[in-house]
Amino acid sequence: MRFKSSRGSESEQPGWARKRTWILATTLAGSAILATVTLLSFAQTPAQSPPPHPLLLPAANRPLDANQQMELREKKSKRQNFDAANAERLRQMTEATEMLETMAIALKAEVDNNGSTPLSENAVHKAETIEKLARLVKERMQLTVGPN
Repeated sequence: MRFKSSRGSESEQPGWARKRTWILATTLAGSAILATVTLLSFAQTPAQSPPPHPLLLPAANRPLDANQQMELREKKSKRQNFDAANAERLRQMTEATEMLETMAIALKAEVDNNGSTPLSENAVHKAETIEKLARLVKERMQLTVGPN
């Protein structure tokens, strides 16, 4: 069983086919014109010129003058002097610590050998020397030379 559409066939409505063709042709022509205009507008856009002023300020990139160069050299030399002073202090602390350790081991050995007898005058002198050296090392550990 065949159903007939409510509109009927195209042969029954000859104007409808012409309208559809006209709408399709108009839409295609309009799209073509729009695409052409868009492409031409992009093609005719002039290249962007650079901004009238530089992006970085000249003051940010200027070379140092003689006074500023001299100040930089002085700061560098001070820093090198402080680094050398700290290295020397570290070397002295290492030597004093090694000597402190050696003296403490020697004193302990002497006290262990004497047993329960009272400490000799030599052992007391060694203990006082160890105490002075320990204070010296402690003071040097707290001292830090810096460019402040």
